[in-house]
Amino acid sequence: MKHLGCLALLALSFAVAAEPATPVLRIASLRLPQDSAQWDRQRGRILTLLAGLRADVIAVQDVRQSPGSPNAACWLATRLRYSCDFITADPPSHAQRRGNAMLAGLDVMEDGLTLLHGQGQLTAAGMQRARLERRAVNIYTARIAPDGNDPQVRAQQAADLLAWIGATDEDEPSLVVGEFSAPTEELVRQLPGFQPARQNPSTRQPAAGSAPGSRAHGLDVLYQVRSFADVAQQAVELAPEGEEPAPLALGVMTTLRLIAGEAADPTAP
Repeated sequence: MKHLGCLALLALSFAVAAEPATPVLRIASLRLPQDSAQWDRQRGRILTLLAGLRADVIAVQDVRQSPGSPNAACWLATRLRYSCDFITADPPSHAQRRGNAMLAGLDVMEDGLTLLHGQGQLTAAGMQRARLERRAVNIYTARIAPDGNDPQVRAQQAADLLAWIGATDEDEPSLVVGEFSAPTEELVRQLPGFQPARQNPSTRQPAAGSAPGSRAHGLDVLYQVRSFADVAQQAVELAPEGEEPAPLALGVMTTLRLIAGEAADPTAP
């Protein structure tokens, strides 16, 4: 009986060891310094910080590029050996272009871009379908923070984003990384099935006409509750140097465990 008990325990140990580990996804949502002198001074330290984070995806908000001012996010991507998608509603003929960037350290199987409308205001949203180990995951990026913080514009842009997700997600686990000027309750209502990773809204002042106590959500990741679990976040900031009075806040790093979906390619090594 003693031997049978040992064999049963050994079999259980093998079963636990054979159970596949669920993939973990690490996403950084950032805003880089806009002042060119500050960027030139800090970009080396920012590069070192991001290299140490080892994020699978880095989403950078409010990226600007012109002939005399290269794309800072793609500069980082080149040195981190990530791919870089610049997502903008501005046509290539514009000297000054503004948008977001998605830096991926994963194998990107497919990508796309769409426009979000709203009373004459256009913004671009992007998508990457990436391979996370042997699973496929959709990573959307958007900035729903219109000029004037108009709730009607936010609602139209959120509706456009939700429709695009429904048309392109192919039932794979999905999340949205970006900047959102809506309060948390509005985000949850307009993007059903998604939940903000950050428990507490930012300390930015509420928009005019918003409900008392509501706050703009800011940089965050919205994840499908049915597809992700064990969500954790940490601030991404550059430690003060010299006479700098405080850390330079860059954004937030979100870690999620994937709990749903089939293998992206069962024959992949």
